[in-house]
Amino acid sequence: MESGCYNEFVLTHVFENVSNFKESESNFSKVEEHFNIPWKLNAARKKTNLALYLRCDKLCTDGNWSIDTEFEFKLMSVNGRVITRNKIHTFRSSSEKKIADGHGWGDFVEWNLMETNYAVDDKIFVVACVKIKKSTGINKTQLRIFDETVSEFSDVVLTVEDKKFYVLKLFLASQSTYFKSLFLGNFEESKKSEISLADVNSDDFQNFLEIVHGEDALNDDTVDGILNLADMYDAPSVHKKCEQFMIEKSEKSLKIKLQMSTRYKMKKLQNFCLVKIKTKEDIRSVLPGDLSKLDPSVSSHLMHMLASLE
Repeated sequence: MESGCYNEFVLTHVFENVSNFKESESNFSKVEEHFNIPWKLNAARKKTNLALYLRCDKLCTDGNWSIDTEFEFKLMSVNGRVITRNKIHTFRSSSEKKIADGHGWGDFVEWNLMETNYAVDDKIFVVACVKIKKSTGINKTQLRIFDETVSEFSDVVLTVEDKKFYVLKLFLASQSTYFKSLFLGNFEESKKSEISLADVNSDDFQNFLEIVHGEDALNDDTVDGILNLADMYDAPSVHKKCEQFMIEKSEKSLKIKLQMSTRYKMKKLQNFCLVKIKTKEDIRSVLPGDLSKLDPSVSSHLMHMLASLE
């Protein structure tokens, strides 16, 4: 499967006992799965340097696959110091390996500088922001099938990128005012048996259809794409399920949740976030560099709250 839209995620880890790191010995964070791919961070001592790597733990025996990535690593200190470095790399399967290699920097920062300016209580804090630009051979487990095998139960084919989705007009129209107008309105498309949808990621559309059909396709990797389509297609029930997920189950940061509440007009999520903001540190942690990412009333509320706590 190949996607033209970017998928992004963040890995964070506190590496402890760095003074005891042995030469060239890997120290890993826990494995996290994002977009059906296992990832982890690796820190090591390489002579006089701290080495940092992004590790893709996908098995090379899982067929032919490749993942084009851009990633940014940050080494952060409590006093505000940050070292940032960027890479572009393609992880791919290989007949010569069992698991894909890691990629990063053998000389991210000099060891002495790390110990002096970034280690606190013998710990360092590493953040990796990863963007998947394109992937091939990576398949998400589908919770419901919409291919030609269900064609006898459908009356229209929706083409997204290079993938065809066989669906029922009336059911989809009952969930979305956009599709109600498209299928039942006075549009030329209403008479077509196959319709192309532009500017949509096929994986996001698969997830959207799964939610529409009652499947539990929501997680922290899929919710943004699903919300984007719920907004685009005016699907209130999907929007409501996403908001409920963000409040009850999502592990995204308060800052991200607050920004998403503005972007997708989720008032309940917004109120949920605001109740949790109580200190100056809380306020500073959620304020974005660009305040336009927040609802003006929220920005104003937070700034007044910050002033009152000074």
